[in-house]
Amino acid sequence: MSKKKSYMNKSNLIAEGFFSKLFKAIKDNNVKKNIKKDKELNKHLKSLNKRTQSMEDRVNKYLKAAGKKTIKLDTYTLKDFA
Repeated sequence: MSKKKSYMNKSNLIAEGFFSKLFKAIKDNNVKKNIKKDKELNKHLKSLNKRTQSMEDRVNKYLKAAGKKTIKLDTYTLKDFA
């Protein structure tokens, strides 16, 4: 069998993969830090959780009156959106 000549530069492929992964990791961490610092976003997230809790309480009141099992809704965190 004859060896076929490959025109791909293997060292270049390794370097591109490494740097793209490194850039992605740095970029994601910077975005996460900025999101955590955003006061308005955190305020909206707290409001969302309060409304979810209010809805859960109201639904559970009707479920108890009907003799059914109550529900538990999850709260939202920044990880759910980032």
